[in-house]
Amino acid sequence: MKGDLNKERLSQITRFLSALVLVISLLTPISAKALSFSAHGYYRLFLEWSHDLDTQRPTALQQGEMRSNDRFGSIFFGQHRFRIEPVLKINDNISFHATFDLLDNVLFGSNDVQNLTFFNPISGSLELPGGAGAFGVTGANAGDIVTGGGGSFNLRRLYVDIMTPIGKFRLGRQPSNWGLGIFQNDGNTMFDKFGDTFDRLLYLGKYDFSDSSTLAFGFLADFAFTSQSDPIINLLEGPVDPVSRGTYQLTAALVYQRDNFEIGTYSGVRLRSGSGEREGIAFNAAGEAVSGAIDGDTRLIYVDVYSKYRKGPFTIAGEYVFLTGKIGTGVCIDAVQVPAGFTNPLPNPACLDGENDVQMHLGALEVSGNHDFGGEWKFMTGYASGDSSPLSSRATQLGFRPDYDIALMLFNMPLGTSPAIQVNGETVLGNQPITSNRVNNAIYVGGRYLHRFDISKVIPQSQYLKVGAHVMTAWAPSRVIDIDFAEITGLPTLPRVVNESRWYGVETDLIVEAKFFNHLTWNITGGVFIPGGVFDIKNDDFANTTFSGNPINAIQFDSASPAYAVRSTLFIEY
Repeated sequence: MKGDLNKERLSQITRFLSALVLVISLLTPISAKALSFSAHGYYRLFLEWSHDLDTQRPTALQQGEMRSNDRFGSIFFGQHRFRIEPVLKINDNISFHATFDLLDNVLFGSNDVQNLTFFNPISGSLELPGGAGAFGVTGANAGDIVTGGGGSFNLRRLYVDIMTPIGKFRLGRQPSNWGLGIFQNDGNTMFDKFGDTFDRLLYLGKYDFSDSSTLAFGFLADFAFTSQSDPIINLLEGPVDPVSRGTYQLTAALVYQRDNFEIGTYSGVRLRSGSGEREGIAFNAAGEAVSGAIDGDTRLIYVDVYSKYRKGPFTIAGEYVFLTGKIGTGVCIDAVQVPAGFTNPLPNPACLDGENDVQMHLGALEVSGNHDFGGEWKFMTGYASGDSSPLSSRATQLGFRPDYDIALMLFNMPLGTSPAIQVNGETVLGNQPITSNRVNNAIYVGGRYLHRFDISKVIPQSQYLKVGAHVMTAWAPSRVIDIDFAEITGLPTLPRVVNESRWYGVETDLIVEAKFFNHLTWNITGGVFIPGGVFDIKNDDFANTTFSGNPINAIQFDSASPAYAVRSTLFIEY
């Protein structure tokens, strides 16, 4: 049965390609001078090794029934992607664009790929309603014509550009990018794994001033999520959700540009009407569906301001994002797993019900220089608001888009291990990362310097060699872990579990990059992360707490240990 299904998929793709070739061949005699076809893209190969990303090592320290909170040591894998971005130009007014990914981030030795996801820490985690787009990672499973496992062939984007006397219309599934990429990031650079994609109706216009400056403006309608279906296909045999249950975004963009300066705004609303009823959207520790948060309405307003200034070798660019309104979050925590025979004092999971106020701030600043003597440097700083309470009534924590990287490990790879607890004398390990794989609940500052060498005389057909270093450190505006079990449960004897401090730590990366044969770039980056007090968890009242007096106790292990990582990237553009 599975073999027949795979053959059918292969047959469908073959018929589609044959039809495309036929259409092109039929159109060519009619408009041979205007019709053109081109394709560009890249092949990328990652080899990654990391060690102790959980910042824990085996320990002999014992406390009651306490065991080591060390979850793993080394991780090593290979991963690649072959991207094709064809363009079919019908004439000067109409062109079609697509993005195909082959073996999209599939690991060596594997044939399957899961949905590309990003992680939020347990404290203040948000599940924003609606599927793809600015507040969720896109890139769903694609049909694998070999095994049905998904990911071997991924049609990621397909849209048409229509040029008219009044501006350009772009219609279809298309990339979304704005400014530095902290809020809208198309994921099209060398190290990106995700990328924002919308089913979008876009209009772009431009007005040219007499002094060579321009004012560009755009209007965007995004279908972030819809639960409707074509009545011709589903025959209206089941219940049909109202249109308002879908998630829609309406955005206006405005950019003023001069030769060395630009400033603009990307602002709009996200709308969705919830059911107002409880839905089983959460799962307990055993993987069983339970009643989750109330499916409330979303009325979200976002304002994104971006500016960039260039003078000589120097560039200054900044972006600030503010989100406000109301949202049905679906925030749940399942922090307490208990042994058999003991009643969990927390709801399983504990959920935040209803519509919640939103107040989120994101900001980033980059100052860079590119000098004739070969020096390249960049200073980076930024801010992402956080939330110290896992069940806060006001949502303040969102985070940057995951393709905006500030270091090899810090806010790029999940780090640390959540606190272990002791329930009636038996230890339950944390087994969850503390930090996200994106800039989240952070104030960060860092810099990078690379020196460029001309090695063409030593290695023929080479373009350059860059060698340098990158240093980054960060602090948490709100504690990453701050769980007051007494407040949540109403049992006054239960502890409050917090981080030792708000300092994430410091990371130092060494970078070597070379380019050969005009198209091949090879980058090797290796780093060490020295964890700060964020990764040292403690019971806030540990000295006054006895294990026999409380059913739940936070326990401490040895202090957090350094983490290491090395990534080799082979990147071939065409």
